Amino acid sequence: MTGTGTWLSLAVPVLLMLLLARAIWAFTAVEICARWLVTSARRTPVPPTQEAVPWLVVLLPMLREQSIAAQAVAAFTALDYPCDRAAIVVVTTERETSARAEQRRRLAALAACAPLTAERLRGLFPAARCREVAETVNAADPSVRLRVLTELFDAEPTTAEIVATLTAGPAGARLPLVHLHQPDLGGRKAGQLNFALDRLSEILGPLGWNEHDHADNTYTVVYDADAVPDSRTLQAFAATAAAHRARTGRAPALIQQQRLPLLARRPFPAGPTGLLLAGEWVYQLRRSLGIELARIRLHRCLTASRLPEAARMWLRPMVYAVGCGMAVHLPAVRAIGGFPEPMEDLGTGHRLSLLGADLTTAPVAVLDEPYTEPSGLANLHAMAFTSSARPDRHAAAVAHLPTTLSRPARAVLLAREWADEAAWLIGAPLITAAVVSAWWAGPAWVAVAAAGLLLHGPVTTARLLAWAPRLHATVHPPLRRQLPRPAPAHPRALIAASPLQPFVRLAGPWRWIWQKSTGHHRGFGKTER
Repeated sequence: MTGTGTWLSLAVPVLLMLLLARAIWAFTAVEICARWLVTSARRTPVPPTQEAVPWLVVLLPMLREQSIAAQAVAAFTALDYPCDRAAIVVVTTERETSARAEQRRRLAALAACAPLTAERLRGLFPAARCREVAETVNAADPSVRLRVLTELFDAEPTTAEIVATLTAGPAGARLPLVHLHQPDLGGRKAGQLNFALDRLSEILGPLGWNEHDHADNTYTVVYDADAVPDSRTLQAFAATAAAHRARTGRAPALIQQQRLPLLARRPFPAGPTGLLLAGEWVYQLRRSLGIELARIRLHRCLTASRLPEAARMWLRPMVYAVGCGMAVHLPAVRAIGGFPEPMEDLGTGHRLSLLGADLTTAPVAVLDEPYTEPSGLANLHAMAFTSSARPDRHAAAVAHLPTTLSRPARAVLLAREWADEAAWLIGAPLITAAVVSAWWAGPAWVAVAAAGLLLHGPVTTARLLAWAPRLHATVHPPLRRQLPRPAPAHPRALIAASPLQPFVRLAGPWRWIWQKSTGHHRGFGKTER
């Protein structure tokens, strides 16, 4: 059989059946999880008894978050929870201050740009301020542009300065606020989180906490600074932990609150770029429901099932934790060596999955922002790929710890993760080639290709656009503000362009691979939204 014959008679049918199966799974998982989330959010969490109320340390690592620091502090300190059992901890870093000296040297070259674009100011100002600063500098006379830009740069307070002011007494605070400032030690978000972990006695000690007596009833809860939580969030964590203990006799190692990218503080840009970014927003919503939430629910179901281990081994997923609404049991995070670099959430999910730990979900969601800049989106995808592509490193990091999984079960998890990463890199081009070749493979395969393509792209995208308002309405912010949600200007164009979205996600990983192979990669910076 020739190569063309093998491709048309074997490879194309297999790839098209995989496309259809994946499309059916994604659509079904999105529908089931969206319905579960909407239904669960209607229920009021049942608080545990006073003795069982867990200690919660809410960690908000911040870097160049001047524009939203005050909003974040106000929202999280207003959450409903006993004030003697929780603390809100903002972790700023000296890296932000250290970078300013180097950035200041760039101002002359930037002022000479005609026109100065917001993209060139990324890293010097908070993302939400870059466009405003660029417009101000461009409107100034060329002879004073450098002075205008320098004055704006010098007048910009650091995040640490803003948070220090807020710590003196945030208005309407229900929960205590603690500000920690990390020295310039390098690293990323995980480093800030681990800096706070080393100071839990300083954070909770004034409330009567000590690690020896209370660690087993303590959770560290991680959020992004741009998140807006539901007012019932901490009560939901407490109720979920108590219910899991009552059902299994064990504390859950991870309670994941579902992240919904439905907070539209900034609009998508106009034109094709905005269309692709809006498509990525829809894809992130699909991933949140159909992959992240679906995998944790499947993991929980398999843990409680009576299926033989041989069957569970092949069904058990590698769970992707998300660092926006991730509550980790303190003994668990201590056991795995703290939050791993470069992505504290994916690494934590991988390590706990490989240990067979108890993982569960909270019934209320949290809102965060979608990406409205291509560079931040590419950086996110590259960083997520590098964190997921080497699950063997996470396996090695926890190899000395007791696990409920057999050696074959851990091997299957690793193989499945590698298969996912391979599909990420080459899946879209291969499937596209199979769809294009379906005409020559036979009429039946044309029908399979059309069904898989439509269900995976336009049909699921249309359903997610219909679900978005209902999911957004499930989140009740603590300050009762009206929260804007994404509303694409051209939903029909977004639905029609949805088959292109897998190619958008290729840009970050392939750019990283190219930079690494040519020696031009200088590490990951902050992932700006």
